Amino acid sequence: MSEGKEITLLAEMTFAAPVDETVVGALKLLMTAVRQEPGCVEYAAHTHATDPRRVIFYERWQNQKALDVHGAAPAFAAYRATVGHLLAGAPKLTFWERLG
Repeated sequence: MSEGKEITLLAEMTFAAPVDETVVGALKLLMTAVRQEPGCVEYAAHTHATDPRRVIFYERWQNQKALDVHGAAPAFAAYRATVGHLLAGAPKLTFWERLG
């Protein structure tokens, strides 16, 4: 990935149990905070249409530096502390570059 290029990240998570109010609340707090972070272009969480345990984040960042700062941000750390133990495994991260 080029340092100056916009980055799109899909972060897929599967929870051990169906997403509940605790997880939804944590997701909403996280989205509100992250959307204010420098370099955040778009940040949205989605639940899977048929599997209530799955969540995907669609993220767009101005560049790698902005994404790196996000990874160390207090809001992200708080989210991990709240829901990390509820995950069935490690999140799957895939990175994309916009074509046009």
